[in-house]
Amino acid sequence: MNKEQQAMDFTYFYGQQVINIIHQYDNPLSLEFSNGGLVIECPWRLKKANDVIAGQADWKLNTSFEWRYHITKKLLGKQINNIVWYEDLNILRVYLTEDYLLDLFQDSAMFEGWDLHGENGFSFISLPGGSMDYVAKNVY
Repeated sequence: MNKEQQAMDFTYFYGQQVINIIHQYDNPLSLEFSNGGLVIECPWRLKKANDVIAGQADWKLNTSFEWRYHITKKLLGKQINNIVWYEDLNILRVYLTEDYLLDLFQDSAMFEGWDLHGENGFSFISLPGGSMDYVAKNVY
C-alpha cells in the first residue's frame, strides 16, 4: 500500500469508451474500457442526471438477461468525461457521456471495493476498510 498521499490523476481514462461489460451472476461487475477497466466489488449506482437507473441491489435481485442487457446497453459505448475520488466519503464517481454517472461506495472492512486499472500500469484500488492503493506508471 502506498503510505504517502499522492494527487490522483485520472486523465488517462478521459475519452476512453466502455467497450464491454462482464456481468456473470457470482462474479464482480466489470467494465472494460478502450485501454483499461474497472472491476466493481462494492455497492454502486448508475444515474442519469438526477435519476437512479440501477444499483447493486437491483443488479443482484434482477438476474434476467433482458433487464441486465437493458442496463449494460446504457453503458456500452459511453465515453469517460471525468473521474473524481471523494476521499472523505470513500466514493469514486465516474462521469460518462449523455449525463450518466457511476458511483462506487466502499463499504467493507474485509473486501476490496474496486480496481480501476489502465494498460499503462495505472492502478487505483479501494482496499478493505477504505484505504487506497494508488500507482501511476507511465500515465501518458
